[in-house]
Amino acid sequence: MSRIRIRMAGLAVAGAATLALSGIGGAIASAQENPPPVASIPNLTGQSTSVELDSGFTDALSSLEVTPAPTGDATIENGTASFPITGGNVTVYEPGTVDPYVQGMIMHEGSGLSLTKGETEVVLEDFVVDPGKPAVLTGKVSANGETVAESVKLFDLDGSTLEPIMTDAEAGTATLTGTTVRLSQEAAQALNDAFATDALQGGTTVGTATIVVNLPGQGGSGAPGDMPAGGVDTGGGSTAGAEHLGLIGAGAVALAAAGGVALMARRRSVIGRSRI
Repeated sequence: MSRIRIRMAGLAVAGAATLALSGIGGAIASAQENPPPVASIPNLTGQSTSVELDSGFTDALSSLEVTPAPTGDATIENGTASFPITGGNVTVYEPGTVDPYVQGMIMHEGSGLSLTKGETEVVLEDFVVDPGKPAVLTGKVSANGETVAESVKLFDLDGSTLEPIMTDAEAGTATLTGTTVRLSQEAAQALNDAFATDALQGGTTVGTATIVVNLPGQGGSGAPGDMPAGGVDTGGGSTAGAEHLGLIGAGAVALAAAGGVALMARRRSVIGRSRI
């Protein structure tokens, strides 16, 4: 287990350096005059981030005799893992006016995913979605009950497969389905070390994500009235996605974001009930 500890420790140091640099950049950006945001939720509340696990990923785990299971408040039912959203904040600017124009985080404290083979158990938990450039999901890693790293990159997020964003005015929610979740190269290597294999590859599709969040003014979310109602078409392209949701439900923006290329969203005056 020393190999995963050393590797994850190295990733944590690199992550800390990246965050430090990001903090400097953020301080510089905040010192400048930013245009008014298109959407903002300073205090994000629920509901959940769910991932429909890809059969290729689960088959790969099965072939390695690695068993996935939910931890904490997470659930796995009918092939879908669900993690409650516990907090965060999202601010979205008009694309091209601020870089990155989707800023914030979505937190999932107290839940996660365990991967077990024999006497080896690796736990990935306390997920945080960062809509930066590129968009990633970080989390805490433990091995056999011992913390290996408090926060490292676990998954890469790709919003090029997004479906149209939908809001449910009656329920007060916004739903975004279609973000592709992929295993990061760093996490793949660390898991290979832990389970003594080389079968897991960075870029492997873990599943497809659906985010359901409370719209501003609903369920405790801040900044009531900042979000328009209706649906939004996702544009074509290879990355973003969170940006679209930012134009209608900033809470879901973070998971949909995938850095690099900004996708322009166009609003439609269609209000429909989301399907989860």
